[in-house]
Amino acid sequence: MTPPIAIRQFRFEGSPEQIGEAYGEALRAEIAEFYTVRLNNALAQARHYGGRVVDEDEVLALARRCLAASEGYDPEGYRELAGIARGARLSLDRIFAMNGLTDLRNVLSFGDPATWRPSRAEGCSSFIVEPERSADDHLYLGQTWDLATDQMPFVIAVHRRPRGRPATWSLTTSGCLSLIGMNEHGAAIGTTNIRTTDSRVGVTYLQIIHRALRETTIAGIEAAITGAPRAGAHYYSAADASERAVAVECTATQAIATRVSGGYHVHCNHILDPANLALEAAAPTRSSLCRQARMGELIGGANQLLTVGELQRFLADHERGDDGICQHDRAGISSNGSIVMCPSTRRLWMCHGPACTGIWIELGF
Repeated sequence: MTPPIAIRQFRFEGSPEQIGEAYGEALRAEIAEFYTVRLNNALAQARHYGGRVVDEDEVLALARRCLAASEGYDPEGYRELAGIARGARLSLDRIFAMNGLTDLRNVLSFGDPATWRPSRAEGCSSFIVEPERSADDHLYLGQTWDLATDQMPFVIAVHRRPRGRPATWSLTTSGCLSLIGMNEHGAAIGTTNIRTTDSRVGVTYLQIIHRALRETTIAGIEAAITGAPRAGAHYYSAADASERAVAVECTATQAIATRVSGGYHVHCNHILDPANLALEAAAPTRSSLCRQARMGELIGGANQLLTVGELQRFLADHERGDDGICQHDRAGISSNGSIVMCPSTRRLWMCHGPACTGIWIELGF
């Protein structure tokens, strides 16, 4: 077993172009490697889960079709992507595809319902814990981030100080925009993957998150998510420094926003809102159902108020074995990182790899 390492941190500042170019130059070699790893993984999943045999040319052609929507929705994020491409010496369509391959894969995969196959090893288990459930009366967001095990070496923390915009911390991967993170005003956002049949040409999820992290209020974050011409389905958890939280379950064409109440909210990798059920690409998997139930048991059944340490322990839970919250290379999938965020204090804790063995670090503004 590879010994745990603290997550690598990178810091960039300036205009979107300057941040992108510095980012691309700093990680040039591994961005090229990560593109290949990510592409091969997406092609394999398209074949396995969607029954479609696609190749790199098809992925890049679709990426180019999405570029106009991307630039129109978020010009600043688009300019950073273009800067990353220049710095990494890769084409923009490759950098864009690397950032949005989850969505692009789904667009290419789910064309014929007869070919859909469920995933047994999917991941990402998320929570929102409201102040009345926490020991220090603060709201918390957290989650595991599960993806292909061979992508774990590319997981990084990025601190951006964009000119005229809020500074951010994000858990992401080499050469990619924000994935899970918070800005200096306490606006925080996370995501889990769901699959629906209405995937289309549009804006991919990392750019939605990157755009949302320029907002300062929960209303602004919600609008950035629901107003996007989305390419694919994702669940987004979000909160702001005033400790208001929203759970937004999105297909490509529908977005259901729910204000969190009742102490906590949990979401894994299947649709919960009845309004979205007709678009779900396959029945919920055992993995997602087990993790959903277990996280609810841990948070809802706790007989004491919750600390950051307890929330980190929940992300490291193995109670359901192969269907546990913390994943270790099950069918090629691992918990590649975990995160806990406290918007009102502008603090976040993250680790590289599974939460049970990862080295947790504290970051802030």
